[in-house]
Amino acid sequence: MSLKIYSIQEDMQRTTQKLLSNRLLLPFLLILQMAPVLRYYDVLKYALKSRRAARKGNYDDQKNYYVLMAKEDSYVSLLRIFECFLEAVPQQILQICIVLVEKKHGSTLQIVHQSAAIASSTIGIAWAMASYHKNVRIAFENRKNIGNTGTVLQFLWHIMITVSRILSISLAAIVWPQSTGIFCMVHWLLMTFWIFKYQNVTFCIPSNRFEESRIMRFFFSTILGLVYIFTYLSPSEGQGNSKNRYLGYYGVFLVENIVAVVIWANTGTDQNQWYYYHLMIGSIAPFFIGILFMVIYYKFFHPHTTYKYNNAEPYTNTNNVNTSISDILG
Repeated sequence: MSLKIYSIQEDMQRTTQKLLSNRLLLPFLLILQMAPVLRYYDVLKYALKSRRAARKGNYDDQKNYYVLMAKEDSYVSLLRIFECFLEAVPQQILQICIVLVEKKHGSTLQIVHQSAAIASSTIGIAWAMASYHKNVRIAFENRKNIGNTGTVLQFLWHIMITVSRILSISLAAIVWPQSTGIFCMVHWLLMTFWIFKYQNVTFCIPSNRFEESRIMRFFFSTILGLVYIFTYLSPSEGQGNSKNRYLGYYGVFLVENIVAVVIWANTGTDQNQWYYYHLMIGSIAPFFIGILFMVIYYKFFHPHTTYKYNNAEPYTNTNNVNTSISDILG
């Protein structure tokens, strides 16, 4: 993903004048997972250039550098999303399984430490999702920014959904670890097919390179399919009814969570433990709370909605109320 984004920027050199100074060093740094560091360096570089241009009264350069800074920040947010759901969330599931399986063997300090790590990681994941949506809108002039209340609602929405999903998969994995892995793989394949076939993902390849476009779309769909094991992320703009996509995805999401919790609860292994009912409630109730926050956000605090109610400045992007990954990469 990082290399693809850099290749897109290289194709846009006439516009951004961004040169890749060392083609051998870049892949090496990406393998070491240094891509966010490189991105943050670019964000800081463009921010300082924008400030210097403003002090000199060169407002055209100030605007151009600010746009580049915002664009780089949106790239960081996208990479952070993939890092969260392809690395951090699976590690959280593993940690929860360890805590519940070895509850009689670990010390209190160890359990507290693991629980704190799980909680802090969950907060980081939710914030990554909220900041991702906010940064994407900042990067585009024709989009109204998400307000502070909207950002808070997005954070609460995603943290509740994430908690529900992580706990549900963890409980199923305690009982049937191999079957849970197979189930997640099936879910991944189905989501990949759904994204590739019906959501019309574009990955910023010119239309005259159709065959390569299909290959990259499939590659991108497989990555998103993995993310879709844990959360929904809109991959395209203006493709069908967003409400129907949410209903379809979260409907399947809820059924899977309930099945996972029922499987764990019927084993009877932890029925005498104090956390038995707490985990059952914690796996299902946060889902409905998260959906409530999502509905409130889209009903009252989404930028498109606030413009409609408040008659703010003209809002040109009225095709879709979802933030699009293809907007970042396009």
